[in-house]
Amino acid sequence: MGTIIGKSIFPGIVIGQPYIERKKRINIENYKISSDRVEEEIKRFLEALQKAKADIKKIKMDLQGKINKEDLQILTVHIMMLDDPQFITDIKKGIKKDENNAESVVKKVSNKYIEMFEKIADPIYKQRALDIKDISERIIMNLTHEENLDANLNEKILVIRELLPSELLKIYYSGIRLNGIIMEYMGETSHTAILTKALEIPTLMGGNDLFSLDWGDQIILDTSSLEGKVISNPDRKTLNRYEEEKNRYKNKIKEIEGSIYKETVTLDGEKVSLHLNIGGRLDITEVNKKNPDGIGLLRTELIYMDAKEFPDEEKQRKIYDNIAKEFGEGKPIIIRTLDIGADKKLSYYKMMDEENPSLGCRGMRLTLTDKDLFKNQIKGILRAAKDHNIKMMYPMITNLREIKEAEEFVKECERELIEENKEFKQNIEIGMMVEVPSNVMLADVFIDYVDFFSIGTNDLTQYILATDRYSPIAEKLYDSYDPAVIRAIETVAKAAISRGKKVSVCGEMAGEDQAVVALLSFGIRDLSMAPAYIPKVRNLIRKIKIEELKQIKEKLLSAIDSNEIKKILNDYLEDIEGRNRE
Repeated sequence: MGTIIGKSIFPGIVIGQPYIERKKRINIENYKISSDRVEEEIKRFLEALQKAKADIKKIKMDLQGKINKEDLQILTVHIMMLDDPQFITDIKKGIKKDENNAESVVKKVSNKYIEMFEKIADPIYKQRALDIKDISERIIMNLTHEENLDANLNEKILVIRELLPSELLKIYYSGIRLNGIIMEYMGETSHTAILTKALEIPTLMGGNDLFSLDWGDQIILDTSSLEGKVISNPDRKTLNRYEEEKNRYKNKIKEIEGSIYKETVTLDGEKVSLHLNIGGRLDITEVNKKNPDGIGLLRTELIYMDAKEFPDEEKQRKIYDNIAKEFGEGKPIIIRTLDIGADKKLSYYKMMDEENPSLGCRGMRLTLTDKDLFKNQIKGILRAAKDHNIKMMYPMITNLREIKEAEEFVKECERELIEENKEFKQNIEIGMMVEVPSNVMLADVFIDYVDFFSIGTNDLTQYILATDRYSPIAEKLYDSYDPAVIRAIETVAKAAISRGKKVSVCGEMAGEDQAVVALLSFGIRDLSMAPAYIPKVRNLIRKIKIEELKQIKEKLLSAIDSNEIKKILNDYLEDIEGRNRE
């Protein structure tokens, strides 16, 4: 019996047969071609490229309505990359110069880009390296006419070094059902992790030495807590214990489903609001199944990424107006202004190449330097907000100058709308994302210039701890439960609450049971998360007593490492679950 520990990405308890994927099954031959066949080989490459784009577009179209539109954005990104003229030119030149077959040149060129991006410290480029690997493997598969899907994978637990986003979507699209996923690659905020959550597949990442383990015919995958585990060749006693755990977990799922339409209120009567993080249009049927209180984060960059050109003022007004109508009159909707840069690019907008884009021109830094781009969005939001409970939020704010400059710009947009005789919402509520250390250190100052805070724990964790989320070494340090991050969140919450203003959390933490306890102890009463997490968070909140969290808060703020913090939170969760079973 062997055990592997890793990071839980989506919760569950699975007992089943492993499917060990030790290596890719695409064999790439490297051979010379005659000079008179070069143009023919280039044509073969271009046909494989076009087929790759067509395949992605078909998968994207067929999965619409089955998977949230925003979770399919990675496919849009891959289509954009397949259209990259530099990538295409490098491969065509490589075929001409080397007089080698297209497969080997695609591999050579993609490896060049992958190695280049992996050497750059910025985590965004690490993700870009994975995306290049993904699209190049798709092209090579078309050139070799090899499929890398095995029907024997159905209803197994996939054990793999690394699973690319398009591979996961293809598995799903093919009707193959994965009972679980175990990966060596660690990337809890990667595209693959986002998709496993959307598809609700119990997943563990960051397992070390997966292929040195004797897996046997049956394994246990337990991702029911933050630290996940895999047990290979379990003995009868362990199997029996986990069968009981699995049944308890099933009963908990039934309990969660039964509380979906109940009020989100603690045992001592404290109301908590649960909101959605979304991008673009809603699947209102799926939304209603989760019963959210509002939209806490509407990522407008996904609307831009779906377009072929910048959406104008009127188009944006209609998009926001339709979302508000579809979602339900009166429910609050927070629209985050355009947050491109870093890992989010637009095919029709050339951005400056930067060595470290995560710290470069992104978010408000970009929109404040391109006011024409910003103006259409601000005016579109102001006009859509006239008949709805719409609020506006700025991303990636660093200092007060940016807030003041944005405030003056909004006033300018309002003056123009008055001159154009267009109706709009005056005195719209405006908030800011809290994502960088300066926001924390000056939280008591920033809060006087905005109507609310929304804490983006993903970026905040990365910037406070100076960690690369995609580095296999530094990523081990990426921990939102680090005392520095926990204290930062409490500092921000205290600043907002002391001024009688709202503070919410819209990062990954908002959907994690342990984090929910910590956030409620700090006085935060608004949480925004992926739709799949709303029911379980609601069910948890209904078991909590706010009065009990005073001691939890004291313990959290005096803790000196993340393990201590996690133990405090896990002990409390076990205590309330124990009381619930009695």
